[in-house]
Amino acid sequence: MASGTKTKKILLVSTDRAFSQDTRTAFAASEVIELLTVEKSVNELRGEVQETDFGAVIVDMDAAKLEEIESLQRIMRRIEGRVPVVVVTQEFNAAAVRILVQLKVADFLVKPITTADLVRSVIRALQGPGREENSESQIYTFMPAAGGVGTTTLALQTAFQLHHSVTRGASTCVVDLNFQQGACAEYLDLEPRFDITEIENQPERLDRQLLDVMLSKHASGLCVLAAPTRPSEMRSFKTDVVVRMLDLVSAYFDNVVIDMPRTWFPWTETVLLGSNKLYIVAEMTVPCLRHTQRLIQAIYETAGKEVKPNVIVNRFEQKMFDSGIKQADVQDILGEHFVGGISNNYRLVREAVDRGVPLHDIDPNANVVNDLKKIILPEEAVATTAKSKSLFGLGKGLLKRKAG
Repeated sequence: MASGTKTKKILLVSTDRAFSQDTRTAFAASEVIELLTVEKSVNELRGEVQETDFGAVIVDMDAAKLEEIESLQRIMRRIEGRVPVVVVTQEFNAAAVRILVQLKVADFLVKPITTADLVRSVIRALQGPGREENSESQIYTFMPAAGGVGTTTLALQTAFQLHHSVTRGASTCVVDLNFQQGACAEYLDLEPRFDITEIENQPERLDRQLLDVMLSKHASGLCVLAAPTRPSEMRSFKTDVVVRMLDLVSAYFDNVVIDMPRTWFPWTETVLLGSNKLYIVAEMTVPCLRHTQRLIQAIYETAGKEVKPNVIVNRFEQKMFDSGIKQADVQDILGEHFVGGISNNYRLVREAVDRGVPLHDIDPNANVVNDLKKIILPEEAVATTAKSKSLFGLGKGLLKRKAG
C-alpha cells in the first residue's frame, strides 16, 4: 500500500453469499478500499452502520418489499447524509425508483449486475463530495404546458448559459426525453446518436464508454443525448431505462438540462422528483394558462410538495393599452409559480433554429437571452446590469466634464 494513502472502509450488507463473494473478489485488488461484510438483511441491521467510520455502504435488498424500504429509511435517517449508500436490488418498479430518489441514495443497481459496474458506482459515491463547487449534479427540467410553446429553445439556451456561466460554468449535458418528436439535436445541427434499443432490455449495459459513443457534441463543448426521432412510433420505455440513463449522465456532468415531452409517461414522476429546478413553459393565452394551472395541480398530486413547478411564460408581450392578457392577469392566475416572461422575438429564434446555432451567437444582448438569464442565473444578470449602469454613469460624468 502506498505510504500516506488512507484506506476507505466499505460496508456490504447482504444475505446473498454468491454476490458477497463476487464483491469481495472485485475489491480485493484495491489497495485503498477495505471491504467489510455483514451477512444480514437490511431488516436485521441495528447499529452496524454507525459503529465504524465507513466511506460508503452497499445495501443488497429487495426494493419491492415495504418492510425493507422502511428499514432503509431508518438507516438513511440515522446516517443523515454522512455516508453515501449504494443500493443493489432484485426487483425494480416505478414506486421503488420514486422512494430511492426521495431517500437520496448515491446510486442504485439492479441484479444481475457486473462487478465492474458496482465498483464504478462505489468509487463515484466515494468521490461525490470532491467536486469543486457542488457535490451533486444540478438538474434543470423543462416541461411544455402545450405544444409549440418553445420549450426546446429555452432548454437549449439555458444549457448554453449554464455551460458558459461564471458562477456555474462546468460540464453540461442536454437530455432530450422526447423520444418520438424530440428536436434538440436538430436545433443545433447535430446528429442524434443515442440508440435506446441498445439498452432497452439491459439498462445496466449503459456505462461511461457507451455513453461517450452515444453523445452528440457541439463545438462549444455542450453535450446532447438525443435519440433519432420516430414520429410513427409511440413507445413507452421502462422507468429503469430512463433512470439508468439520467443517473449516469448526472454522475459525469455538473449541469443536466432535460427537455421533457408533453405526454406523461410512467417515468415522468421520477424525473420530476430528481430535478433541482422544474420549469413549465407556457404562452400568453387563456387556454394555455388554464392548462398550466391543471398541470401544476397534477404535479403536486403525483409528485407531492417536494417538487415546485416554476412557470416561464414564453413570447411574453406587455402592452399598456392592449385589451388582451396583461402581466397582472398572469400573476393572478399562476401566483408564486410565475417566475418570469420571455420577450417575443420570433425573427431571432427562427434564424437561430434555421442556422443551427444558439441565440447568443446571433445577438448576445438580445431580449430573449437577457430575459432567460434573469430567471436561470439571476446573480449574473444583476451583476451585468450593475456593470452597465456603472459604465453609463461614467460616460455621463465624462460628458459633464467636457461640457464644463
